[in-house]
Amino acid sequence: MPNDASAHVDDAGMNKTSPRSPVIALLLSVCPGLGQHYAGYMVRGILFYIILIISSWLAAIAFMSVESRISIVFLVLPFAGAASIALDAYNCARCQPKDYRLQWFNRIWVYAAVFLTLLFTVNPVMDILIGGQVLRAFFITSASMEPTLLYRDIVLISKAEFPKRGEIALVKLSGSKSTTKLTALIDDQLLRRIIAVPGDTVEIRNDAVLINGQKIEEPYVRIKAAPPSGSEQTSNFGPRQVPPKSYFVMGDNRDESIDSRILGFIREDQIGGTVTKIFWSWNLKEGGIRWDRTARSLK
Repeated sequence: MPNDASAHVDDAGMNKTSPRSPVIALLLSVCPGLGQHYAGYMVRGILFYIILIISSWLAAIAFMSVESRISIVFLVLPFAGAASIALDAYNCARCQPKDYRLQWFNRIWVYAAVFLTLLFTVNPVMDILIGGQVLRAFFITSASMEPTLLYRDIVLISKAEFPKRGEIALVKLSGSKSTTKLTALIDDQLLRRIIAVPGDTVEIRNDAVLINGQKIEEPYVRIKAAPPSGSEQTSNFGPRQVPPKSYFVMGDNRDESIDSRILGFIREDQIGGTVTKIFWSWNLKEGGIRWDRTARSLK
């Protein structure tokens, strides 16, 4: 198969020529844009790479914003974009003449340098601008939010939205003076449901939650019929009033959740965003992808 190594030297002994292999261009497109680079279109490849990264983030934002299950279409767009870029690289190489004269950038080290530069500039910038300020993904590794969130769900968190009562929040425990010893034993970021907001009086009586004296309906809750021994601390709480700029949070799986019953009230600055949607869900023990959960709105 012809490649740069098989190039021949012309009569002047200076300029090398080598045909561009469409198959090689297609294979190199596993890194989007690298196929165009190989085919003699370096700038085109760089632009396609940047466009794909930006459009993938925009598709993720659109996916998060649309509550309907039809939003799953936005999951396909980045893959469709990568496939289109690969096909374009194939055509670019096919259209080059057999006596294509190698350019200064048709060197392996230049290929690597250009795309490593893009990888460590474009990707981090987009992650800071969007991932740090707009949305992020969170991988579920515990049973604390079952049955709402299952092990191996991947959820999207809107960092631009502050959760309302009843919504699921990202809770950041790092820096909490009152929970330093406990948080050393658990993850420093948890997903928990906002149960009570500033000014509310919260009380728990035999697992029933009362807000301002009224029992609230919680269809999302899982509680074992026979509570585990030593559960008195979590089955009863308060009454206590939620301080200003603080929140009372709980996990949906009440017997498996470390939350405000133990941690105390969560400060406003410890809330890192609102869980809006299940991005993807799978479990190999249950047969693979859980299609019925993918793209499910949580609001």
